[in-house]
Amino acid sequence: MRFSVVLVLAAACGTEPTRSGPAPDASMGTTDGDGTMNTGGGSDGGGGGSDGGTALTICEQAAQHSDLTFIQDNVFTSTCALAHCHDENSQSAGLVLAKGMARDSLVNRASTVQSGWMRVVPGDPAHSYLAVAIGGEPGTPPEGSYMPWGGAPMLCSQELDAINRWIAAGANP
Repeated sequence: MRFSVVLVLAAACGTEPTRSGPAPDASMGTTDGDGTMNTGGGSDGGGGGSDGGTALTICEQAAQHSDLTFIQDNVFTSTCALAHCHDENSQSAGLVLAKGMARDSLVNRASTVQSGWMRVVPGDPAHSYLAVAIGGEPGTPPEGSYMPWGGAPMLCSQELDAINRWIAAGANP
């Protein structure tokens, strides 16, 4: 048993975990024991899961989104707007990513971390420091490390792409 635990821990060293579990919004379906989301019903023989529905992770769902509602519910609220980070009380770097406040705190606001940058420039992810800070665009991340900090898993490429698409489409509410 000890050997198994050591082997698992050793295998995890040197890797940056990414978020791949189910979205916290249960209205899209139910979760299986393996952390995937059943989004369809019936026993038509298609898809995954025992009920025939298609099982989607947060990352798989993110590939289909470019809207602030999805990003807020599945990235900002669950990963960023936490105590000691970007919640209403902590406001790390003067940034609040709590529901109903994130867009106003991001769009057309100067970065307090990187001089000369805007947090989000609608239509331009390459010049939006949010995209740089999370690793979605090249540039210098805050204090040399991509967000999120504090041991939270890195965002998966589909989440990064969803945020970039949201910015590219005008960073609409």
